[in-house]
Amino acid sequence: MSMRSELVQKKREVVAKNGMVVAESVEAAEAGLEIFEQGGNAVDAAVATAFCSCTCEPAMASLGGGGAALIYMAEAGRTAAVEFEGRLSKSATEDMFVDDLLPLGVNPHPSFGWRGTKDNVGWMGYRSLGVPGQVAGLCLILDRFGTMSLEQVIAPAIRICEEGFWINKYYALMIGSNMKLLQQYPPIDKLLLPGGYPPIPASQYDDPTIVVQQELAESLRKIAQGGADAFYQGDIAKDIFADTQPHGSIVTLQDYADYQPKYYDDGLVGSYRGHQLICMPEVFGGTQVLQTLSLLEGFDLSSLGHNSPRYLHLLAECFRRAWVDRFRYIGDPEFEDVPIEGLTSKAYAAEMRQHLNLESVPADIKPGSPWKYQGDGQAPAAGKPQGLRGAGKNTTHLCTMDKSGSMVSMVQTLGGGFGAYTMSGSTGIILRNYTNLFNPEPGTSNSIGPWKRPTSHDSLTLVFKDGVPLVAIGAPGGRRVITSVVQVLINAIDFGMGIQEAIAAPRIHIEGCDPKVPGGKLVKELFVDSRIDPETVREMERQGHKITTQLDGDFALPVGIMKNPSTGELHGGVTVPVPAAAIGLGL
Repeated sequence: MSMRSELVQKKREVVAKNGMVVAESVEAAEAGLEIFEQGGNAVDAAVATAFCSCTCEPAMASLGGGGAALIYMAEAGRTAAVEFEGRLSKSATEDMFVDDLLPLGVNPHPSFGWRGTKDNVGWMGYRSLGVPGQVAGLCLILDRFGTMSLEQVIAPAIRICEEGFWINKYYALMIGSNMKLLQQYPPIDKLLLPGGYPPIPASQYDDPTIVVQQELAESLRKIAQGGADAFYQGDIAKDIFADTQPHGSIVTLQDYADYQPKYYDDGLVGSYRGHQLICMPEVFGGTQVLQTLSLLEGFDLSSLGHNSPRYLHLLAECFRRAWVDRFRYIGDPEFEDVPIEGLTSKAYAAEMRQHLNLESVPADIKPGSPWKYQGDGQAPAAGKPQGLRGAGKNTTHLCTMDKSGSMVSMVQTLGGGFGAYTMSGSTGIILRNYTNLFNPEPGTSNSIGPWKRPTSHDSLTLVFKDGVPLVAIGAPGGRRVITSVVQVLINAIDFGMGIQEAIAAPRIHIEGCDPKVPGGKLVKELFVDSRIDPETVREMERQGHKITTQLDGDFALPVGIMKNPSTGELHGGVTVPVPAAAIGLGL
């Protein structure tokens, strides 16, 4: 047996009492801390962090993107959810790319496997645009739950735009890897490829590229003064329209004027081992998080041993069951019937638990019948054939918690890396590729349609114990977000890990059926963190798993905050191999 050197990286858990911010960007986290220092609450800090993410995470977040937030206000004892993903234009039709469809098997979508389109127009470029929800969502959240003005929380983002920010090694590599696509749709190349070359990261030998964004600073200043109306009904929308409509965008000024984020008085509520969990409702990954945890709740996981072969096999089995149901049933409730209540039912979990194969990989897995546990127990009439769904990997996540226990879990996304690879030069705003998450083939439930919302695997979650706030958690990372969030929660609740240890521990990922094959087929491939014990891997191979090892960081990028109910201390944890940061205020 050969032995090899192994790179071991760690991050220290951050502990504070007066406020905590965790984010995928150091600059963004520092903005949240600045707001805490000025006396802001968790919402003020979250909104400031989010606006800053839009200035210094150009592949992940933008005023031209969207997202969602779960908010808990401790003094009122209430939870709310805001979905601001954005929408397709009201002019969008399911056949808008039908003349661009390529033959089956020719250049299929790299993430979702459906029919490819000529020059990839279905998932990049100006025809892929929709109405961004980011600005409307952040303004609504601040107005309802914040204590500070837009001018105050946007100030750090404006400063970053005007003074510039350093490109780190992580982003230099990402920009360089996407160089050809960034050159395809000017003027985004002038921003991210200065002089026609990838930016230089900071090192002991080279001065870093500093990105200054004067047009974006001016857009932020208009929003600070005029709120969401300045974006959707003012000069910003008009400038974006003027920059994009001549190149084929079908998004109209009326689309911008009509957009509103979706507000929920509560989230999707579930439980796990005496803890209350609140997730994002409807189109997000919370349904699957709760379904998977309900399946696992019937087993004593701690007795199996963390990341033992028996534990990981059980975990994989439960993930598979939930994924098969997700690919079969989950869609936008505005356009189709979705059995969310049935999928998250404890009774349904008990039924499906009986079908788990605890010894080996099963030959096949079929979707269950969650409609039995919802409403009158009758399934609705069959609609269009299900279109397999996915979510882009290029998202960013942040969480905040203040000393009162108020907390926010927020996701922001551009759908794909650098969105549509397009930027409105007049406003400095990078724009999201909205049609990317829809099947360009007409006739499926996930086909393109007017005013549709993209579905998402983002799994924003808040955890309470005996009514006391305990954890805020979330992650970017496409379909791997759901499995990552579940494992972090199990690490904390079942195995008693602190939040940094729970996030940094090795994970697995598996899906129930192949999303790239219409109709699906059982997936035996199990993605395993390379840090998991080799003997464990060999035992799982004997159980029938097809193992693929991957590095830490390929399993989504969770960030989270945990509150110690005894001391009131806030503990921040972030993914290790990327420049994510936890920053706390005051011991």
